[in-house]
Amino acid sequence: MLRLHMAKLLVKAKELGDESVADVAQRTGISRSTLHRLAAGTKEPSLATLWTLRDAYGVGLDTLVYDDPLTTRRTAVSRRWPAPAPVGRRHGSG
Repeated sequence: MLRLHMAKLLVKAKELGDESVADVAQRTGISRSTLHRLAAGTKEPSLATLWTLRDAYGVGLDTLVYDDPLTTRRTAVSRRWPAPAPVGRRHGSG
């Protein structure tokens, strides 16, 4: 799960005079409740939200997000060979 890197966002926001989540919400049009859920990790940021934050604060998307290892599921890739062909009569034998 991708998470919003709120600490990095707030550092950049403070450089532009935004001291709180309410200030970020006012600048970006993203609701405070959405920003709080993103910061808490209960909501994954949408691409539209990330673009809005990127445009408002002039930061790269890679600065705004990180991959949370506690919520990322690693799926095992099966390396089995394809199933053998069924045994039976073959063409041309008989």
